[in-house]
Amino acid sequence: MRRRLAPILIALSLAAGACAYESSGTTTTTVVDPATVPPATGPADLVFGEQLIEGSAVLVDAVTLPTPGFVVLQSDASGTPGAVLGVSEMIGRGTVNRVVVPLFFPLEAGAVLHATLHVDMDGDGQFRYEPPDDFIDLPATRVDGSPATARAAVGLLAPLAPADLTLADQRSDGTGVVVTEVTLPAPGFVAVHADEDGVPGRVLALSDLLPEGTSRDVALDLDAALETTQRVFAVAYVDRDGDGRAGLTSADSPDDVAQGLDGGPARAAATITVVLLGPASVEVEDQEGDGAAVTVKTVTLPSAGFVELLADQGGSPGRVLQVSDLLPAGTTTGVKFEFDPALDADATFWVRLRIDFDGDGELGEDDPVASTEAEQPARASFGFTFVEEE
Repeated sequence: MRRRLAPILIALSLAAGACAYESSGTTTTTVVDPATVPPATGPADLVFGEQLIEGSAVLVDAVTLPTPGFVVLQSDASGTPGAVLGVSEMIGRGTVNRVVVPLFFPLEAGAVLHATLHVDMDGDGQFRYEPPDDFIDLPATRVDGSPATARAAVGLLAPLAPADLTLADQRSDGTGVVVTEVTLPAPGFVAVHADEDGVPGRVLALSDLLPEGTSRDVALDLDAALETTQRVFAVAYVDRDGDGRAGLTSADSPDDVAQGLDGGPARAAATITVVLLGPASVEVEDQEGDGAAVTVKTVTLPSAGFVELLADQGGSPGRVLQVSDLLPAGTTTGVKFEFDPALDADATFWVRLRIDFDGDGELGEDDPVASTEAEQPARASFGFTFVEEE
């Protein structure tokens, strides 16, 4: 046993001597426990820009951290960070884009906010930094050693509710639609959409910017005239970013459908009965007779309507003498007007075509004059020669 222990003792003696030699000043080796090294606070960086929000969360465009940490939102106190308003979830090391930071309480008005990066110094995954008593999770720093912080103006998006909209069934010449009433919580628009399988489809017309509150009888000109009777939707939209433009087809625009009291979209559907005003035509011939009647040779109407017989007044249509019964759409021949008492002298007459726009079967002041293919009033004149009976 003594012989075996001797080499071991010699080896231990040499090792001890070596250690003693190194400690004498020739070489010093220090072993550091990684667990005792604090996380680096830099280099860090962030991008925080002006934005419009719903009020409950803020978006930080980009965050770069040397080690896991947090984005902290603070109020503005005379140009410096003030009270803490919100803290992000823990963010990993490296660069992360579009970091959403929830607020403890929704903003009630636009404000300047500060966003600052903090490092999770104790590694517990919880943000702890409450000056002057608690400085655990320190602010991250930029390359130059300055705090990684930025400030930006944060505004509120216009509210979507409450809104309401009314659209009634109506008769139209196909060029426009009238929205009966629209109520908006903020300035916005109303659009007419095609009905595509029971839901709003492509946009057929868009209003100008409407004010907050209630607008009535909003007339919209259609981009392309309707040619047949059909169902359409009217939908209310809010100009959420306040730029005065309806970003309905832009993915970058926050403009959105207004919401009713029930939380659903503010929209309504109705049937647009298309009453065509043209093309119409009328054919007349000069005629002669005993004055008992005159006849309009041919009338072609795009929709149900009437034929007016008018006196001549200096080469233009004058007062209305007679009105035909309601004529159907299409061509009618031999429209006859009888006189009692009979005419007893030569005369010039005018014929004018009118459309039964309101569909009541009676000619009213609001029933428009039909138009020709050239978009001129559908009318014509003819001469009557009185022939006395022998």
